[in-house]
Amino acid sequence: MLHYREPSKSVKRVVAGLAVFIMALLALAACSSEGGDDEVDRRLAESFLRNSPTFRFDGLPDTIRLRDRAAGDCETCAVYTFGFDSSHPGYGDRTDLPLASVVTAHEAVISIENGLVNDALIDGLWDVITQSPIARTVTAEEGTSTPVTALLDSPFELHIGQEAVFGDEGLKITFVDVSEDSRCPAATNCVVSGLAKIRVDVVAGERPLGMHEFVLDQRTVGGSARGIGQYVFSMRELNPYPGTATAPYAAIFVVSKVFAV
Repeated sequence: MLHYREPSKSVKRVVAGLAVFIMALLALAACSSEGGDDEVDRRLAESFLRNSPTFRFDGLPDTIRLRDRAAGDCETCAVYTFGFDSSHPGYGDRTDLPLASVVTAHEAVISIENGLVNDALIDGLWDVITQSPIARTVTAEEGTSTPVTALLDSPFELHIGQEAVFGDEGLKITFVDVSEDSRCPAATNCVVSGLAKIRVDVVAGERPLGMHEFVLDQRTVGGSARGIGQYVFSMRELNPYPGTATAPYAAIFVVSKVFAV
């Protein structure tokens, strides 16, 4: 016959100690696993930055620093912010472009989702994935509705949402929005020069002349002009130029009347 012997207190203490030790190891492993996932994502983000055309072209290898790590919009999302320096201003592979020898500080924000990079920006101006300037858009809701009085053949400035009135002409032009501004930021060199697009609404007297688009790019000389009704509209500038200021957009126009011969 087998007899059950109650374990001694010392044995019980050993068993309890082992149980606590095993639980601690399991908890530590769980924490290490979570930390490991984060470390994998951080390394992925840094590797993506190091292999981007901008950094590979003239990034200074020892200058990359992790500035911030934030949770993304989902459970498996994370956003990493890195600082780094390059030996010239600009973005992308700038081979054969004129370059200024100026050490330039940058900030890269890289988003990870499910172990993949789904978004990457440098300085909020350059899209690393598409290798193009960030196309900024602004609607009339961000503008002003105060009208301005304009004269034919004289430059005038319009902000988004603003209307220019040409007195006896009965002509009105409204700056509706900036549908795109992907111009290469000032003092930088970009592989893609980008362009700016704005839309204006034109009314002559009681007759709507429709919505019209004006486009400026790096190669545009003297502005963008087009005939609308009896008039020639010329957009000379769109300010501010990217990378120079954060002021609201303002377009410089000149309107001339076409006289029938």
